[in-house]
Amino acid sequence: MLTDLYSIRFGFLHSGVLKSLNRWKRIALLLIIAMFVFQTPCMAEKPIKIGVSLGLTGRFAVMADALNKGFKLWEQNVNNENGILGRPVRVVVKDDQSDPEHAVSIYRELIINEHVDFLFAPYSSLITAAVLPIVEEHNMPTLIAGAAADRLWEKGYRNAIGVYTPASKFTIGFLELLVLNELDRITVVYADDPFSVDLAVNAKKWAKRFGLNIVDFERFKKGTLNLEPLALKTKENNSQVLMVCGHMNEAINMSKALKKIGWRPKAFYASVGPALQGFYDRCGPDAESVFGTSLWEPKANYPGAKKFNHQFIKTYGEAPGYHAGLAYAAGQVLKKAVGKAGSINKDKVRDALFHLDTMTIIGRFGVDKTGKQVRQHTFIIQWQNGRKELVWPNQIKTAKPLF
Repeated sequence: MLTDLYSIRFGFLHSGVLKSLNRWKRIALLLIIAMFVFQTPCMAEKPIKIGVSLGLTGRFAVMADALNKGFKLWEQNVNNENGILGRPVRVVVKDDQSDPEHAVSIYRELIINEHVDFLFAPYSSLITAAVLPIVEEHNMPTLIAGAAADRLWEKGYRNAIGVYTPASKFTIGFLELLVLNELDRITVVYADDPFSVDLAVNAKKWAKRFGLNIVDFERFKKGTLNLEPLALKTKENNSQVLMVCGHMNEAINMSKALKKIGWRPKAFYASVGPALQGFYDRCGPDAESVFGTSLWEPKANYPGAKKFNHQFIKTYGEAPGYHAGLAYAAGQVLKKAVGKAGSINKDKVRDALFHLDTMTIIGRFGVDKTGKQVRQHTFIIQWQNGRKELVWPNQIKTAKPLF
């Protein structure tokens, strides 16, 4: 095909068209043709394709939309910087409707029919757990930017590379704050999905290490709307602290339940939800003083974080939550690994990922031999006067925690 293009162009040069032009017009036309000749091979490069399914509809839509925007902004920026290895990048996004079975069929399609080069994992530990066997079967290096259940890295997979801190360490900062403020009667309630279970089990473990007292530890069915009975039980057992392990809906539903019974513990923590603006938008004043774990905040000021924050706002008209930052960081990590490998050979890129030690907008990246992230750190945030403040760790906090 390239030979045919050259033949056409040079056939044009020897035609009578040039002879009819004056000297300067001939020179200008020759320069334009030369640029076209030398640019076409680069423009014709096949894109490096990265596939991902996200729950753009269904129960995980809010978080999945944030991830999608982060991936797309990374795609835009990396292509503006000459792509990866001089090749353009294309992120192929499909809607799994927040359904594990649908996601499994999508990943098969991405690998077998779309012939993607690499994969990003879907949102939620539940769906990621469902697709990892497919990923492993086809030996596809996969960056996990939307799931944190520790069990994902306990099955011996060779292609599951975590981008951020696993669930087992989400609550450490909050528990440290409880120790410092002499609050030790804790109720932990958790949804029965993989992420929430791992989070709760490890919160209980860490609480015991801190010398804190777990007075109640209860599991509830995912999707339960009425959490009022759990809120009442927390009040009745004189708990000072309520920890809700779940996603956005669990955080919102417990806020509603506490409002309905007219009581709040001295400290109310909920995972995932409070770190997002959507939590405050839906809860309003009831979001005040709620604690949560965040995995990235622009105020932490890692390299490129402020630039990403400003660009995201300019592009989408809203501030990015940490899910968008995680997605963008996954792209940064993949680019550096492919660059280090010097090719898109899957074995070489996988090896590069397991040995990479680098900085991203969400902090330092580095995994252990299982692929679990060991170098990135979490933050504890709290809503105060309509603002999301960093209250832990102490070195970068923007406000003191309120109880």
